[in-house]
Amino acid sequence: MKNKKQKLLDMTPLYRKFAGHFVALNRSRTKVLGTGRTHREALREAKNHGIEHPTLEWIPWEGKSYLL
Repeated sequence: MKNKKQKLLDMTPLYRKFAGHFVALNRSRTKVLGTGRTHREALREAKNHGIEHPTLEWIPWEGKSYLL
């Protein structure tokens, strides 16, 4: 099995634009599929895009993130 290099992602634009929101991302974390003040709102928007199990991330006000 070959080792793939992990690509670093700059999440700074998300912190600026979506501070205080939940963000639903595609599996590669390169596209925002939904946002909301609650995780349910973000998941609902992602489901409207046809994605049942997106990566869900909380973007806090402080500029730190927590992968859920």
